[in-house]
Amino acid sequence: MLSEAQIERVWEGMLGAEIRANYFAELTERYNRRQRWATWGTLFMSSGALATILIQLPSQWAWVRAVFAAIATALSLYSVVRQNNKLAVDAAELHARWNKLSCDYEKLWEDVTVDNAINILDDLTDRGRELSKSATAFPNDKRAMLKWEEHVLAHRLQPQTMNGCTTTS
Repeated sequence: MLSEAQIERVWEGMLGAEIRANYFAELTERYNRRQRWATWGTLFMSSGALATILIQLPSQWAWVRAVFAAIATALSLYSVVRQNNKLAVDAAELHARWNKLSCDYEKLWEDVTVDNAINILDDLTDRGRELSKSATAFPNDKRAMLKWEEHVLAHRLQPQTMNGCTTTS
């Protein structure tokens, strides 16, 4: 049986994991969107249609050709250096792992009297620490984190389904 303080740790761990799962889902979408824009921008800037238009420009507009070439180069360089695809995959992995941790906390929350509850809680806490360590390569977007905290807290006040887990609080 867990003490009141330990039960509070379960609740806070469950909420924290759910908040972080949502946060990393948002980061996944953000990095995928950035990569799409960079890819489409590069394709447009280096397309034959644009080249045809630029070639037909009068000589006093020759600088426009250089600007468009520089933009295409910058977008290509951005795509390579920023590695949005890799960041999106890594954020998606963290989203899935935080979501799993949230569901595991929720299972414990639903039965805090289970015989080995303290061992389960300690294991969940250790997993949370490891996930936090894995997430240090990502930005700490306080505004996005606050948005997801408010969202989770608002939805946890009434029974419903969250993250694919059944909520009973």
